[in-house]
Amino acid sequence: MSPPVTDLVALRAEHDATLSRLSYRKSTSHFAHTAVSLFVAAITGGAAWRLSVDVELEFAPHLVIPATLISVSVAIYGLVRMILGRRTLKDEVREFERLKALRHELKLDEPPAFPTAR
Repeated sequence: MSPPVTDLVALRAEHDATLSRLSYRKSTSHFAHTAVSLFVAAITGGAAWRLSVDVELEFAPHLVIPATLISVSVAIYGLVRMILGRRTLKDEVREFERLKALRHELKLDEPPAFPTAR
């Protein structure tokens, strides 16, 4: 027995809304920001370390603190974006599971029943 037509219309509307929400993955953007931020933090951290080793240069002590602060702040930004990305990914996985359930209820993935030719 198939569900009433109004239920099918509501399920299809929910399916389309969920599909449009999942068409752009926000978690991917968060993880890309994480990767770039941690890379920049590693570069600036290495520069800060190298400046602290080169104490014989006259400008090195004045640049160690700013380079360290930049490195730490960019690393914190990257970690915050990673946390946001993980939270967003959990929501996206939950919505994807709902989308699969809707597709199953609407029978969108089942092949049509064609009569077999003999």
